[in-house]
Amino acid sequence: MTHLICVDAAVYQFPSGGGVGPFSLRVAGGELVVLAGATGSGKSTVVRMIAGLVQRHGHGRMTGSVTVCGRDPGALSGGERVRVLGFVGQEVDDCILAGTCAGEVAFALESAGLPADRVGPALARVGLAGFEDRDPREISGGERQRLILAAALAAEPSVLLLDEPLSQLDPEGARAVVRVLRAVADEGVAVVLVEHRLGLLACADRVVTMGGRPPDRAVFHVERPAPAPAGDPVVHAARPLLDLRQVTFLYDGARGVHGVDFLVREGERVAIVGGNGAGKSTLIGLLSERFSPMLGAILRVGSVIEVPQNADLVLFSRTVAAELAYAPEEWGAAADLTILADFGLAGLGTRAPQALSRGQRLRLAVASTVAASPDVLVLDEAGSGQDPASLAGLFEAIRRRSTTTVFSSHDPELVAAIATRVVWLDGGRVVDDQPVAASRWLGLAGQVRVAPAAALLPLPLPTSPPPSTAARVGPEHRGLDARLRILLVGILGVLVVLFEGVVPLSGLACGCLVAALAHPRAVGWRRGLVVASALLAWSTALSQGLFWAAWPRTPVVQLGGLTLWKEGALHGLAQSTRFIALGAGGLLLALSTPSDELITALRARVGRFSLPFALVIMVAAMVRFVPVVAVEWAQVRRARRARGRPIWRRSPSAWLAVEVALLRPVVARCVRRARMLAESLDTRGFDPASPRGIARPLIWRTSDSVLLLGALAGLVGVSGCRVLYGLYTADVWYHSRLRPLYAFVRAAF
Repeated sequence: MTHLICVDAAVYQFPSGGGVGPFSLRVAGGELVVLAGATGSGKSTVVRMIAGLVQRHGHGRMTGSVTVCGRDPGALSGGERVRVLGFVGQEVDDCILAGTCAGEVAFALESAGLPADRVGPALARVGLAGFEDRDPREISGGERQRLILAAALAAEPSVLLLDEPLSQLDPEGARAVVRVLRAVADEGVAVVLVEHRLGLLACADRVVTMGGRPPDRAVFHVERPAPAPAGDPVVHAARPLLDLRQVTFLYDGARGVHGVDFLVREGERVAIVGGNGAGKSTLIGLLSERFSPMLGAILRVGSVIEVPQNADLVLFSRTVAAELAYAPEEWGAAADLTILADFGLAGLGTRAPQALSRGQRLRLAVASTVAASPDVLVLDEAGSGQDPASLAGLFEAIRRRSTTTVFSSHDPELVAAIATRVVWLDGGRVVDDQPVAASRWLGLAGQVRVAPAAALLPLPLPTSPPPSTAARVGPEHRGLDARLRILLVGILGVLVVLFEGVVPLSGLACGCLVAALAHPRAVGWRRGLVVASALLAWSTALSQGLFWAAWPRTPVVQLGGLTLWKEGALHGLAQSTRFIALGAGGLLLALSTPSDELITALRARVGRFSLPFALVIMVAAMVRFVPVVAVEWAQVRRARRARGRPIWRRSPSAWLAVEVALLRPVVARCVRRARMLAESLDTRGFDPASPRGIARPLIWRTSDSVLLLGALAGLVGVSGCRVLYGLYTADVWYHSRLRPLYAFVRAAF
């Protein structure tokens, strides 16, 4: 038997202390091996060692031996990595590199010099046929997980490594992915995956347990209130806390929830279930006021606080103890630190929240939210990345501290053990709302079991791609060419320098800001952009107006012993509108330009010169994540607001301290995202020293040329006016017929 993966006494010591190993493993081609064990036992570290990521990106010390196909995975070149191994990371949102699903799959093919006609079959194999032109940011979390799997499979590697690939998939979607993995293994690929949902993996050849004890697949033991007899009036006597009446919230035209009626009573534990893209996260956002309904009404009694999917964004204090004490102290109560032990955080009170493990950060996020004593605790996929024992302890701690809970989940065993009621969404509508014993979803989910390997029919890989995808990665780029968009932003930058008058600068700022706000991806934070722009303009104008010292100066208003000077206020307004125009223009570029288009545009040659690919990737990533960071910043502020007093009810220094503290989770998230993005580039074959193909070249149209010529003509006109006026004011050259032009420049510029 030929072993494609050989791990011999591998040990990895983390820089901060602790480590994983020694660990040994042999996996032959054709095997499907599951790594199981408790959260934090080192499963992800082992998979990253096999992928060579620890060797290239880790800062700790590794000993022992790891080989893949007889090679050191840490020494493989970019093209070799793509052909030898495929990798699917745990945080799929941070693994996205392109602006379309087709571009995402094509990235690895470009690295290896493989034809782009593999994109269509790879997407179809994971159930994403027809997704070529979809933006990865606009599909569901489960669909993104399958997209990354397609990207890993496209180059047909000999080894496939996956870190919790089923964590965000509904039972049927998970079953389909497991069928694909079994089929891939049967083709001779060595498949290793980390997973907690072992009930879906009966087709695996082996389960290797980290930590030396067999995995416990049924440890959910949370007390449930005794069911009352049918029709008992006590059942309906509990106080209603949430009441949704014909609520509709849509985005991207039709996705979201439609006409939902939903009631939560005190003491219930309600599970929201359904397939990927069914509207669970949208409904969770409506419950917690993250979204406002377009139609219908939501009646709330008491406080409703959400722990989002990315729980890191609710942790903003310096220490674990301070995080747990934040909400009680905001309202003048003493902190109860016994909650540390309840949530498995004993002894971690002095640690920084963002320095904890992923599972510990989730438990701390839930504990700090429970410490705020919400009337309704809302959890969006709280079980992601947690082993059954950890989940059981988490929900038992919630039960002891909080009586009413609403949570979304894909795990039938968790739902059956925890929930008192199950609400099933399909296509954004409630199709079933029953007590757990009568839930139709649980009845169907219980039947979703993967058959043993001998009885499993693998999904066939198409021998030839469909005609619509055989020779392309996606359709031609629509809208403005990405190169034109970059040039227009550059022209905007020159214009804001040339203009000095408030009127033209305000016009540029308002035009750019309106264009950015009109983009569909700006829906969630339009109000924040408007408020931030207004505050910037007002504060700059006020500060410059109060402290303007140049003469002449004209007083506008007396503020006690201070004078607001007209010239200073206008100067401050001009400076602020420059920043607003440039910021809004850059934001519009980030919102409207997919990453793959931006990368292709930045790599375009100008004569014999072209930007280094590593620099291009870095710039494209920065542009792409500007909107993401803005959304995360809004989530952090919303989490603080839900657990504390309004920020204006404190002194200016305390206000500033809170604002600075809120940067912690954003910065920590950016650091983690940078690491995951680097690893994703690595496993997709990125090598700045190696040439790459372009699967989807840009197309410059006649309309692009016309628009560019118009913009350049405007720039030349403005520049010419400034030059002529500059010659006049410097007494170098003057022409009497240009006196109207001089007057216009003096007034407008």
